[in-house]
Amino acid sequence: MSTSAFEDRSSTSATAISDGGSKQVLDVHAVVLTNYLRTHHVLALQEFSKRVRKLTVLLSVPMEPDRDWDAQWGGLDVQVQQNFMWTANWKHSTGFSEQNFIHFPIDTPIRLRKLKPDIVLSYEMGARTILSTFYRLFKRNVPLVMVGNMSDHIEKERGFLRRIARKLICRGVDYFTYNGPSCKRYLKSLGVSEDKLFHFPYCIDGSTIFNGDRLSITDGKQSQDPIKLLYCGAISERKGILQFAEALSQWCGDNPYKSVELMIAGSGELKDKVAQTADENLDINFLGNCDSDQLREAYGSADICVFPTLADEWGLVPIEAMASGVPVLGSKFAQSVESCCVDSENGWTFDPTNSDDIVDAIDRALTTDAARLQEMRSSAKRSVAHISPERSGCLLAEAVASIKSQRVPNDISALQRQTT
Repeated sequence: MSTSAFEDRSSTSATAISDGGSKQVLDVHAVVLTNYLRTHHVLALQEFSKRVRKLTVLLSVPMEPDRDWDAQWGGLDVQVQQNFMWTANWKHSTGFSEQNFIHFPIDTPIRLRKLKPDIVLSYEMGARTILSTFYRLFKRNVPLVMVGNMSDHIEKERGFLRRIARKLICRGVDYFTYNGPSCKRYLKSLGVSEDKLFHFPYCIDGSTIFNGDRLSITDGKQSQDPIKLLYCGAISERKGILQFAEALSQWCGDNPYKSVELMIAGSGELKDKVAQTADENLDINFLGNCDSDQLREAYGSADICVFPTLADEWGLVPIEAMASGVPVLGSKFAQSVESCCVDSENGWTFDPTNSDDIVDAIDRALTTDAARLQEMRSSAKRSVAHISPERSGCLLAEAVASIKSQRVPNDISALQRQTT
C-alpha cells in the first residue's frame, strides 16, 4: 500500500500549523513519557515543542544498554525517572528469540503531580501508561494519550495475559496515536474507535539522506560492474539477514553471469555465518557500525537497499533509502515497507519466512532493466517526500489541539497540503 493510499485522520484546525512563516502556539503544557529517545523521536518532539507552550519529556533511562550510540536530547527539557529495568527473552513464532528491556518508572504519578501537565502522552501499553492512569484518577480533566508504535504482526505474538492487560489499559486511556496502518489495525482490534485515533508517524533523520548527484544507471554503470545491495542494521536473527544472504547466494549460483556486492552496515553475532554465504560472483562487504556521514555515503553508492526483517514495528532504513533515491527490496513484516513500498514501482516486497519468495523477489529486483531501475529511483524519492520532522511534530500538535477542544478529527488532506 502506498502512503497516498493510506488514509490518515487528523484535525484540519490551523491552530498548530505553520502559516505564512508564523506558528500559533497551543497554550498547553504537554508531558511525554517514553523509555529513551532515539534521533527521530528528538527531531519530531523538537518540532512539537515549537507548537506548545511547554514540553517536558520523562525518560525511564538515558539509553538502553544494547544501543551503540550516546544519549542526545537536542535541547529538549528532559527528566530521567526512578526506574526498575529487567530483561525478558522474547521468542517469536518465526524462530528467532531476542532480549527485551522491561521498564517500570515507579515515580511516574509523583512526577506528573509536580509537573501539572495539561495533557499526558505515554509511549506504548506498558507500566508507564498504567502508572499514568493512576495519576489521572485524581486529575480527570487531564487527557491521557497512548502513543502507539507497534504492529499487529508483532503484537499477535504476545501472551494471553498481556493481551488482556492491554484491553484493560485501553479503558483508562482517552486517545491513541498510531505510527502506521498495522498499528492502527491492532488498536482497532482492541476495541479502540476511529474517533479516538490520531496519526503520529515516524520522521526521517535528514543527516543520513543522500542528496548528491548520482551517476545515471543507464549511462554511468558498466555491464561488468556488480549490482550493489545495501543492508543497514544488526546482523541478528530478528533482522532476517542470514536467510536473505543464503537466498542471495542461491540466486547468484543460478545466475553466474551476474556480479553482486552485498554491503552490510552494522554488527552482530551472525557476521561469520553471513560471511560464509559469499561466492565467486557474490561479494560480502562488511562496513561495520556507521555514523550519519558513512550511512549517507552508503546510500549514495547503493543500487538497491534490502530490509529482510522478520519483525519490525516500523523500520526507518527503508524510508531513509527511498529518500536517498534507492529502491527497497523489503520484508512485508516491516510496517514502513507496508506503508510506503509499492511492488515494482519503488521496490519489491517478499515474505521473509518463505525462502522461495525471497529468491523470487531477488530475481525480480536484480533482473530489472537499467532504465526501469532509474525510474524507480525517482519514484522512491517521491513516495516519501512528505515525511519530515515538521510534519510529524505538526500532526502531534494537531492531535493535541483536537483533543483539548474535544473535536473529532477530520480528513488529513488539508493538513498535508500545508505541511508538505
